[in-house]
Amino acid sequence: MKPKFYSLIIYLLVSICSANSLHAQKIEKEVLKASRKWISNFNRGNVSEIVNAYTNDAVMVAKPFGTYRGRNSINAFWSSLIKDGASNLKYFNTNVKVINRKKAIISSDWSMNIGKGIITNETWVKVQGVWKLETDHFEVTKQFNNAKKESKMNKKETFILVHSAWLGGWQWENVSNILRENGHTVLTPDLPGHGKDKTPPSNITMEDYVKTITELLDKQDTPVVLVGHSFNGITVSRVAELRPNKIKKLVFLTAFLLPNKGSFFKAVQNVKGSIAVDNFMLSEDKTFAFVKEDEIQNAFAHDIPKSAFETAKPHIVPEPIKPLTYELTITDENFGSVPKFYIECTEDRAIPIEIQRAMYKGKVKKSFSLNSSHTPNFSQPKELADILMNLN
Repeated sequence: MKPKFYSLIIYLLVSICSANSLHAQKIEKEVLKASRKWISNFNRGNVSEIVNAYTNDAVMVAKPFGTYRGRNSINAFWSSLIKDGASNLKYFNTNVKVINRKKAIISSDWSMNIGKGIITNETWVKVQGVWKLETDHFEVTKQFNNAKKESKMNKKETFILVHSAWLGGWQWENVSNILRENGHTVLTPDLPGHGKDKTPPSNITMEDYVKTITELLDKQDTPVVLVGHSFNGITVSRVAELRPNKIKKLVFLTAFLLPNKGSFFKAVQNVKGSIAVDNFMLSEDKTFAFVKEDEIQNAFAHDIPKSAFETAKPHIVPEPIKPLTYELTITDENFGSVPKFYIECTEDRAIPIEIQRAMYKGKVKKSFSLNSSHTPNFSQPKELADILMNLN
């Protein structure tokens, strides 16, 4: 090969490398500019511009707080943080890895007035000529004491929501969506024989219900907010007896809050004014219970449209009889040590309001009131979620 041809190849390779290097430098400069703009908007508290910097389906992983998918969820996280005084964000030791002409990844250390940490994957993509955040992975490695009230970054909860008799974890869909949009972790288990669990009613005991929840609790790294609806106030009470240290707050939603040795059947004896109790029936083989079909909505959900009730109705299942006969075993040492809250429903036609108040009077840290039927999870999900997010 002739020397002149060698020179031409070397020249071309150098030119290509130089062009690629210049192009990479241009991309790096653009991405850093977009990142600095995001930081500036954060420090000015401009939430709308912060959120607008993300793609519609962006994913943000904020350790140890949770994973946030989409702009609504990400908006809730940053809004809460900024509202509580987070500011003075700075990046240092920043590195930009250019993937291609429309994608680059930033890694960096960061600090602000409430803490410091690392960014492991801040992925920027170019969408219609504008750099947007597609993925945002960061971690808090140290939190500082702040003169302002503690940031809500530290107040993200794990909620375990336990459904009522006859229903399933599906009943919590609207409430759990709101909680998740605000950055909380939500678990909505199906108890045996309910929802997607097809265990026959005759095989189910209260021990099975309790085991479902205690096993879920044992998988959690930190104490949770445990919510029991209606009959399953009894279930969560027994769970609290067995796992008091795993429960941060115990919430009864128009639920049975009973003393030691109490049971469902004892509690409903001589109850007047309950459409549910008046229409309560047992199967011929006495393995499950139900409420007369033409009175179900009137008893439990009179304040939702009939069309909405008809949509939910196919998911209503027989309630196993054995848990209804269970006599609660609790102690002051365990169950009594867990902070308790009660959410009463003043228009409840299943557990009349005077019965609710008699059950919780003198037994809870605080009570809340909803002007709703027995199922505010359907009729007032936002109001119910707001209460759950503001327990104190």
